[in-house]
Amino acid sequence: MSEKYKSAFYIGIMTGNSMDAVDMVYADITVGYLHPIAFNSVPFSDEMRMLTENLRMQIRTCVHRSEIEKLSLFQKVHQMYVEQIAQVVVDFIKREKIDLNTLNGICFHGKTLDHCPPSRIQKEHLSCRPYTVQMGSGQLLADKIYQLLSGYSDESVRVIYDFRSDDVMNGGEGAPLIPVFNAFMAKQEGCLNRIDINAGNTSNLCVIKNGEPVGGWDLGPCNAYTDYLVRLHTDLPYDKDGKLAQKGQLNKDLLKELFTIGQSFYEAVPPKSGDPAFYFADKIKAFQNKHLLADNLYTTTYTAAYVMAYGLKFILGEIPSEFSLFGGGWNHPLLKRHLSCILTGNGMILPEHQTVFADILNRLSDTPRLKIHPHQQSMECLLMVLMGWYYDNCLPWTTPVLTCCQTPTVCGRAVYSAKEEKPETEYTDKLSRASQGWK
Repeated sequence: MSEKYKSAFYIGIMTGNSMDAVDMVYADITVGYLHPIAFNSVPFSDEMRMLTENLRMQIRTCVHRSEIEKLSLFQKVHQMYVEQIAQVVVDFIKREKIDLNTLNGICFHGKTLDHCPPSRIQKEHLSCRPYTVQMGSGQLLADKIYQLLSGYSDESVRVIYDFRSDDVMNGGEGAPLIPVFNAFMAKQEGCLNRIDINAGNTSNLCVIKNGEPVGGWDLGPCNAYTDYLVRLHTDLPYDKDGKLAQKGQLNKDLLKELFTIGQSFYEAVPPKSGDPAFYFADKIKAFQNKHLLADNLYTTTYTAAYVMAYGLKFILGEIPSEFSLFGGGWNHPLLKRHLSCILTGNGMILPEHQTVFADILNRLSDTPRLKIHPHQQSMECLLMVLMGWYYDNCLPWTTPVLTCCQTPTVCGRAVYSAKEEKPETEYTDKLSRASQGWK
């Protein structure tokens, strides 16, 4: 093996759209092999989730990134967000006795506050330029971790971050970022043809044929509707183990209404990337009744599986029958059950979609086999690790085929911790580069 591709160690961090927790993994990577060593997940506080959601609502009225940066709520949430992640990382480093001398970098996605890719601009005839808004200063994170490690280590801290901006600035969708990672893992596991489905706040898929990613796109809401309803009607953050939903039954009229709400996105031809705002989650409040919560949760979970299966219609030719499932959404037992029923022809299909689903089933290469990936909880953190390694080796992460970017694109940027504390005003990277210009 060349010196360039020698074994490397990274920490990958993902906080996700739902802001339920800080997930992180410590992993070793070489050419063709990624080995997770340790994983940890620390929940965000209810206050943090609430403030972040309020911030997302506030920035919808902003027309330039400078307006976001002037919001007092933004400054408060950003500081809380980075400080909590820094503390969790430091605790992780100490607990796992990670040697900072051998740590190549901490790979950090940040929190998506808004996303407006070229596909949305074209579909909605918007006049703005494409943008993506991720919150999270890599420089502040590096500095905070370095400060918190005082007395434990004097090694500088390196953070690799802002992974979506390069693709967006090169004409791409900026999401989903995961297809190259999915293909990497599939090859590592000896599978050359399969579909990977990530179930988070939004779901997305990657199509792998002959060991290569031939397509990847966002599918629609997964946890978004269900979590929204649980938080609207209960004191719970989410429906743990689907206990509430399992008491309900399918409301066909609500299924039709939910599909109609997001239909313009579900019908859009890939490549495409989504955002919870695209599925108009606020509109579903009008259809909810606390006394029907179990039925509504059952139906929103079925809707999540339904739009996953519906999205398979855009796959060209034969559809692989191997499905690898990962992401927190699969902790809900009904989700896999619903998807399996739909893909084996035993699910309830709306009359207007009978032909679409019949075609999907006819093109499946075999009886569908749905398997939860053994690293399903840490897959997005491992994605960050692989992206960091690609960045360090100047390897393109996105391609015109996957995101419609103009040319193959190396994604990310890196910073090192400063030895001395800096004033808050010196951190100019609190928002991603591709939020520049904006509307």
